[in-house]
Amino acid sequence: MSHEAKTVVGRLYTAWKARDLASVLPLLSDEMVFALHVPANVLSVGGETKGKVAVATALQAILDAYDFLAYEPGRVTGDDARANAEVHFRYRQKATGEVIDSRMLHSWVVEAGRITRLDEWHDLKSVQTFFDRVAFRQASSTQRR
Repeated sequence: MSHEAKTVVGRLYTAWKARDLASVLPLLSDEMVFALHVPANVLSVGGETKGKVAVATALQAILDAYDFLAYEPGRVTGDDARANAEVHFRYRQKATGEVIDSRMLHSWVVEAGRITRLDEWHDLKSVQTFFDRVAFRQASSTQRR
């Protein structure tokens, strides 16, 4: 039995950890959907991003905004068409220096060797606390000017 989804997702994790968007993009289908399951009141970009170009733009924005201090996918489970993993990540926002250290859950769908969908769930309390700190730092910085 082939484990196509696990293989494709494993390649994506390797490329993303290396911050190599050029190696990530060939793994995505043109109809890629990135579903970020975070309410808009926690993170304005929550919801679905549709299409490879839009997903690439969103991924580039993450690379531009954050330093990766850690990105460690756990064991990838799945079969030919689906894969799942839990990822520990530690990112530093470049603008404020604030660090988020948390976990996210990924559920992937792969068709014909390309990723067609990623559903991503976060620890909402951790994300909310991080963005509250970011907002506070940004407000403090603005007031000092």
